[in-house]
Amino acid sequence: MLCQNCGKRPAQKFIRNVDGKSVTVELCPACYRALYTEKPWTGFASLMGEETQNDAVCPVCGTTFGEFRRTGLLGCAGCYSAFREQLFLTVRGIQANLRHAGKRPESHTEEDYDRVRAYVSRQETLREQIEEAMRRHDYAAARRLQQALRDLSSRKEELR
Repeated sequence: MLCQNCGKRPAQKFIRNVDGKSVTVELCPACYRALYTEKPWTGFASLMGEETQNDAVCPVCGTTFGEFRRTGLLGCAGCYSAFREQLFLTVRGIQANLRHAGKRPESHTEEDYDRVRAYVSRQETLREQIEEAMRRHDYAAARRLQQALRDLSSRKEELR
């Protein structure tokens, strides 16, 4: 969807309140800034930090970091590179860390984890082979594979 104003850049949907009615406009961020220059809503912006005089602009889509602070939405994949430093500060401020530590059951050893992964992989392989046998109309092979899948499922208790 292209901008309704310039017809050149990708558009975003903006909802405007005009004479008490909600109106949706589809404009690129640059045209939106040029046409509507009122003071932005500050609820989300307060979480993102103070506005700076040199607000970074994405070279791909024209979205500013101020727009991200106001809406919470980036304009394109290029915004991640253009706003890298500001996004680091923002994420660190919200999550207290930049790297996802993740969770893993503490009671399982690496060997147990590998065994479970192998079990799941074998199940997926058997299911794919059953589908292929059914497509070939080889019902005897499909029955054998289904039985192998049932046998594998009955041995699942051994993994615990």
